[in-house]
Amino acid sequence: MNAQKDLQRSIERYISGKATAEEIRFVENYYQYLDKNQEVLGKSNSTELKDLEEENLQQLLLAIHHPVQKPKRLVLRYSIAAAILFILGFGILYFTKEQPLIAIQKVANSDKEIDILPGKDRAILTLADGSKVILDDVKDGKISETGNLTITKTKSGQLIYQANAVPTKTGAIAYHTIETPRGGQYQVFLPDGTKVWLNASSSLTYPVQFTESERKVKLIGEAYFEVAKMSFNKLRMTDIKGKREEGTRRIPFFVNTGNQLLEVLGTHFNVNGYMDEQTIKTTLVEGSVKVSNLNTQSSKIIKPGQQSIIGSQTFLIGDVDTDDETAWKDGLFRFNNSNLKNILYQLERWYDIKIDYANLPNKRFNGMIPRKVKLSEVLNMLELTGSIDFKIDRQRQLKVLTK
Repeated sequence: MNAQKDLQRSIERYISGKATAEEIRFVENYYQYLDKNQEVLGKSNSTELKDLEEENLQQLLLAIHHPVQKPKRLVLRYSIAAAILFILGFGILYFTKEQPLIAIQKVANSDKEIDILPGKDRAILTLADGSKVILDDVKDGKISETGNLTITKTKSGQLIYQANAVPTKTGAIAYHTIETPRGGQYQVFLPDGTKVWLNASSSLTYPVQFTESERKVKLIGEAYFEVAKMSFNKLRMTDIKGKREEGTRRIPFFVNTGNQLLEVLGTHFNVNGYMDEQTIKTTLVEGSVKVSNLNTQSSKIIKPGQQSIIGSQTFLIGDVDTDDETAWKDGLFRFNNSNLKNILYQLERWYDIKIDYANLPNKRFNGMIPRKVKLSEVLNMLELTGSIDFKIDRQRQLKVLTK
């Protein structure tokens, strides 16, 4: 039984509102433990803390079916869970010199003079004729209906295409582009049933109806794909007498991102290809993906749990924790020995701020924070564990100060 992993999963679901009654009791029991044992935890060394942590988590797992009285401060759900998660880190429960409850109180009562709300479902849809639809301004329901194509916007930040399932033969193809600004995200159901989560400051260009030969889209930025399997029936000759029988042909799905091309059939993966970063990272969750570096004309197959990294002249493959790379689509910032610069890249896009990257300290962080919280709460968490301070002005310019 991996107690730390169970706690980590439960808190993630607690934050997103998907936790079961048992998981809710699990997290709230742990919060009460932190509350009641501040003095002991604050005086313990790292070895003692690890022993206390494992013993307590195992007890909570065994007693999870027994309800307890809820903490009085559960109105601060996101801040409480975020504090536990950030202190938890990955693998070993680590308590800072600040006591846990103090950390929670500091997050809840932000002392930032300027505060910024998190991003939300925002996007612009560009149609084939060049006209633009600001999705956050239009009403939910049907946006467009022409021929066999219907485009619908839902309340939960989704754009759904419903079209004739039969792929077209070659000919004129109409393309749409959905683009998220900084501080925006959106989900798209493509005409073939493929589901795409689009992160902030990203764009996806796709045909409104796919052809018999291929399904191809173009991505700038970051997106998570759940590619639907698609095939069509095709008559083929089987002997010289002209006897025919039906066969099927699967239609490959391609994602073009800068100097990278992916080829898949039906699979789940994440692509991070922001133009202001030096590499393109593709993380495979399930299925199989062929990754090609268009600069070097080389290709490799990656397996679930692996990540490819493509630079201008480099092509690397390694094992990763896929949860780290895809946490953003589930509403979390997840840091696993992440350097400060990469963390600030994420904050810059999600909170639509400007960051002074000059003279950044060489610091790394472990932990998780909900993307639903205000910027001040994220900064306070980083300050509590990183020996750094942040200053943000009214022009949304963020500066890092070392203590």
